[in-house]
Amino acid sequence: MRNSLLLSLLLLLSCRRELPLPPSEEGLSLFPLYTGMVRIYEVRETTYTTSGPLSTFYFLRMRVDTPTRDAYGRPSYYVLWDTAHQRQGPWHFWKAGLAYRDTGQVELWDNNQRLWLLRFPISVRTRWNRHAYTNLPPQVCRYAHSDTLWQGRFPRSVWVLRQIDTTSVLRKALFYEVYTREVGLVHLYERLDVYELGTSGALLPHTDSYFREMRLLSP
Repeated sequence: MRNSLLLSLLLLLSCRRELPLPPSEEGLSLFPLYTGMVRIYEVRETTYTTSGPLSTFYFLRMRVDTPTRDAYGRPSYYVLWDTAHQRQGPWHFWKAGLAYRDTGQVELWDNNQRLWLLRFPISVRTRWNRHAYTNLPPQVCRYAHSDTLWQGRFPRSVWVLRQIDTTSVLRKALFYEVYTREVGLVHLYERLDVYELGTSGALLPHTDSYFREMRLLSP
């Protein structure tokens, strides 16, 4: 009887399913990249001026254009961004950049800054500095969720948290992005609150503060 129980326990342990880490190929699907790809986002922004907060709302269209090579000779794609006050347009050109993707990472050249967007494989232990290739302050990224449903619409989504230096009590930030396999970026949230002491001793929002949220509308 004792041997039978021991054998049953060994069989149970041997049949226990171990969930492997997703391979880097799954990471590639987080950032589709091909000529003709279009994504349209709804954008809400708030900036702070000396006169107070200024809120704006507009639509952003991202278009992947023709293949090219980046400054390092790697195969990349031109990426174009347009803005509009209505979802149907008319669209107005805003800026252009380059996107690069391989089995280990995704990079985006934006405003002449080389940003490290994603690193593969997808794992809660994976870390990278978004600003590693720039002179900007470090921004450490990590995966918070690797396979979740986002807003009831995007299954198999991945959360990327971006952490900046907020050691000062006058500086607080919450940055995150959500990517969905075979779709790409579906949500972006950035909120930076910076305060300064006014003449009366009260905390006042600094003009470095801002809020930005992008939500995918199509496809």
